[in-house]
Amino acid sequence: MPVGAQKRLYAAFTAVSLTATWAATPVEAGAWPQPPGQTSVIARLTTTTAPHGFDAGGQVVRDADFEKTELDAYVEHGWRESVTLLVKPTLQHTIVGSQRRTGLATIEAGARARVWVFEEDQSVLALQASVILPMREHDSQNPLITSGHTDIDARLLHGVPGTLFGLNDFADTQLAYRHRGGGAPDEIRLDMTYGIDLDPDWTLMTQSLTVAAIGNARAPFQQFVSQKMQMSLRWQFAEDRHVEFGGLRTMSGVQTVRETGAFISFWTSF
Repeated sequence: MPVGAQKRLYAAFTAVSLTATWAATPVEAGAWPQPPGQTSVIARLTTTTAPHGFDAGGQVVRDADFEKTELDAYVEHGWRESVTLLVKPTLQHTIVGSQRRTGLATIEAGARARVWVFEEDQSVLALQASVILPMREHDSQNPLITSGHTDIDARLLHGVPGTLFGLNDFADTQLAYRHRGGGAPDEIRLDMTYGIDLDPDWTLMTQSLTVAAIGNARAPFQQFVSQKMQMSLRWQFAEDRHVEFGGLRTMSGVQTVRETGAFISFWTSF
């Protein structure tokens, strides 16, 4: 890969830090709180490749050479009736050209509070705040996706339960502002999820995950826009035990890479 292309790729992936990971938040990490005393764990393995990217005009170009395997564990615990605590460590293995790195990239910790339940449709409004801690310093030659600085994420969540053709379904919308440390630009995030129970054991889910950088960016960071789609099936094979599998793809963007990948996750509650 030419040196110039490598530098553009490092900048793009550093700027789009954790987009595929945290944006693809498990559905049960939506607006609804965990019951007091209950703990939910979602362990997820994701692998993506990106031989292409989007240029400043949003056109697909072949100047990327990126692979990523990511393992994370999303843990929630019901602390109070309306307050849920959360933590999420992320381990990454990345390949950019001849560069290979493996390590713990970040740990996210925070809390979500239910603020209102609408009686007419039983939808839930919640607020969530979290801190994303880097586990290593940023290095422009190190493709592990971290800015090397603490990020702060604040979001408004709205969850709506319902039925469609006699099947239980739900919609979850999250609007977030993420303040990024160092020279990385801040981000506006919009995550939308729809799920429907095909039968008591199978749930079909789809997500739209949009991130737009705002504010100033200092090299090697840059402004970017990324819009991803994710689809998955979740199977309940035992009480409080699920396995989910699906795929994701970056559908459009500006100054970012075009990721295509697959994931599998295991869910349990106790």
